[in-house]
Amino acid sequence: MKLFDKDMWEEILVTLKGQKVRSLLTMFGVFWGIFMLVVLIGCGFGMKKGLIGSLMNLSSNSIVYTPTTTSMAYSGFEADRTWYIQEKDVTAIRQKMGSRLRYMTLGNLDGFQQIGSRKRSGYYQTAGVTPTYYIDIPQKVVYGRFINDTDIREHRKVCLAGERVVAELFDHDNPVGEDLIVDGNVYRVVGVITHTNENISVGFFSQDCVLLPFTTEQDAFDHKDRIGMMSVGLYDKYDISTANEEITAILKKNHQIHPDDQAAMEVISMVDAISVYESTMKGVEILILIVGLGTLLAGLIGISNIMLVTIKERTKEIGIRRALGARPRIIIRQIMLEALTLTMVAGIAGIIAGTWVLILLNPVLGGGTDALISRPMIPPVYAFGSLLILVCGGLASGYVPARKALTIKAIEALRDDK
Repeated sequence: MKLFDKDMWEEILVTLKGQKVRSLLTMFGVFWGIFMLVVLIGCGFGMKKGLIGSLMNLSSNSIVYTPTTTSMAYSGFEADRTWYIQEKDVTAIRQKMGSRLRYMTLGNLDGFQQIGSRKRSGYYQTAGVTPTYYIDIPQKVVYGRFINDTDIREHRKVCLAGERVVAELFDHDNPVGEDLIVDGNVYRVVGVITHTNENISVGFFSQDCVLLPFTTEQDAFDHKDRIGMMSVGLYDKYDISTANEEITAILKKNHQIHPDDQAAMEVISMVDAISVYESTMKGVEILILIVGLGTLLAGLIGISNIMLVTIKERTKEIGIRRALGARPRIIIRQIMLEALTLTMVAGIAGIIAGTWVLILLNPVLGGGTDALISRPMIPPVYAFGSLLILVCGGLASGYVPARKALTIKAIEALRDDK
């Protein structure tokens, strides 16, 4: 008997057709197991793209510093002292970082201000930023341009309007060249912006606020030599942890902050943030694999149990085969192929169905970078791996009952009345 023997496969099909209900229920168990495995893995990777993939667009080798209040008395100053980053800190840090420095972003958040156009007004978040802010928090310029170095150098009275602000204050989508009144001061709109990822923010979302050039904001809100947030980005080949120690030492020395005062500033390392997300998602992936493989294993165990029952019912048939000279390996092969046929047909159908469900879920869940689950799809290696598990499981599900069948002596099998 060869593997592709026509008579053998016809006999396998006849056997399976003779137990239609049992075969279909068994196949459904495998189908459901592989279907759930594909959908769970696809959604898991979609979640990874949604939560982590968007972070990959950020400047990962950077650290954000936000002054808070001191928690320890030091050098004649009491605890609970408020402080701000100053220009002298920026200059010292630039000198210390030297060629390692890729960029620095400075910013101030001014809370809600009354902002109006010619026809309408409302209260919106206002902030001052430098041009490199888009590196830290990616922005999409819908119309016009972003803030540039000339705006900073000349203290220009220009602004960027969030897309939602424009929708509420203007009758059209493109107000570039028109004016906005921010806290009594008039600013020319040079661009309309929107947030590219709502999973990432620094206290506000760009589409809901108005951004001013950092130096212009300092003039308007009397924030001379006051910096509420600073981001330092290095080139990827340099170690950000070492730079963090150097920058923290500069800030604490310049502002008489106790060297051990960890609460005096909020320090956010993008490397650490991405690492935390990756670790979390790795745990989610492992959990998904455990649940999916457990469901698949339950289906394979079901096949093995069904094959045991089938062998019991075919005891006399097996006895006749052995009495007529059928070799043990021929009987084992046929039983294993019966189990393999059930698993392969049901498994391939489950993989196809699961893939189609993921395709259908894509427009429902959203494919943008701000979606929690973005473009759910099972990687090919996982699909082939699942198929390999099915092949191995199907063969194992048939081998165990087949070996049990061979333990029955031919004469005893012929006497079996069941």
